[in-house]
Amino acid sequence: MRVSPGILYMLASTAMLAVVNVAVKKLADVPTAEIIFARCLISLLLTSWQLHRTGVPVWGPPEARPNLLGRGIFGAGSLILGFLALKVLPLAGAITLSYLAPAVTAIAAIWLVNEPLRPWQGVFYAVAIAGVVLAKGTAGLLSAGVLLGVGSAVSSGLSSAFLRRVGAKVAPLVPVFYFNIVPLAIASVWMLFGWKWPQGSDWLWLALAGVLTHVALWCITLAFQEQQAGFLAALDYLGLIYATALGYFVFGDTVKATVYPGIALVLLGVGLNAWYSARHQQHSA
Repeated sequence: MRVSPGILYMLASTAMLAVVNVAVKKLADVPTAEIIFARCLISLLLTSWQLHRTGVPVWGPPEARPNLLGRGIFGAGSLILGFLALKVLPLAGAITLSYLAPAVTAIAAIWLVNEPLRPWQGVFYAVAIAGVVLAKGTAGLLSAGVLLGVGSAVSSGLSSAFLRRVGAKVAPLVPVFYFNIVPLAIASVWMLFGWKWPQGSDWLWLALAGVLTHVALWCITLAFQEQQAGFLAALDYLGLIYATALGYFVFGDTVKATVYPGIALVLLGVGLNAWYSARHQQHSA
C-alpha cells in the first residue's frame, strides 16, 4: 500500500517535535518566555528568508488572513501553555495530555472545514483517548500542570483546524510565519519581566529547538494541505511512544505498568482510524 506524502510529513513532524520537547525539558533553568522567544525568532528568520527567496508575500492573500491569524493566535496559546506544562510535568505526562488535541481538531473540523466525523471514527478516537487516560492515569487531574496541558491541547487542536481551513490557498511557509509572529510578540514583552542569560549548552538546546520546530511546522503545513484533518490528527497519537521512550532514556522517568496497555490502545485506535479512512476514500473514488 502506497503511503501518502501527507502521512510521511506528519510522522516526520511528530518525531521532530518530540525532540523539541526534550530540548525544552533540558532548559529547566531558562525562563519560559526566553525559550519561546528564541524558538520563534529562529523559525521566523528562517521562514522570512525562505519566503523572500521565493518571492512569496509573508502575509498571504487577503482572503486567507483571518484563518491564518486564527492559526497564529491558537498556535501561540498551544505553544505557551505547552511549554509551561513541560516545566512542571514529567515529559511523558505533558506529552500525553497533548494528545487530546487530535480529537479537538477532528471535532472543530466539522464546523470550520465541513469535514464530517463519521461515527466509527468517533469510536476509534475514543479508543485512542482511552489509551491516553490509561497511560497518564487519573491522579492530579485538577493540578496546574494538567490544566495547562489540557489548555495547550485544545489550543493546538483549534490551530490545526484553522490550518486545514487555509488548505492549499497559500504557500506552506506562510502559516509557519503566522505561527511564529504571534507568540514572538507575546514573548518579547513577557521576558522583560524576568530576563536570565542562558548558560553553556543552553544555547545549543535553544538553537536545536528553533531549527527543528521550523522544519516540523513546515512538515505539518504540507501534511494538512495534502490530507484530511481528521485522519492526520490521529497520527499525532503516535508521538506518545516517542514521549515515553525519551522520558525513560533521557530523563529517567518511571514507566508505569499501565503505560504499555495504554500505548497499545492508542496504536489500535490510530490503526483502525487509518484503515477506516483509507477504505472510505477507496469507495468514494
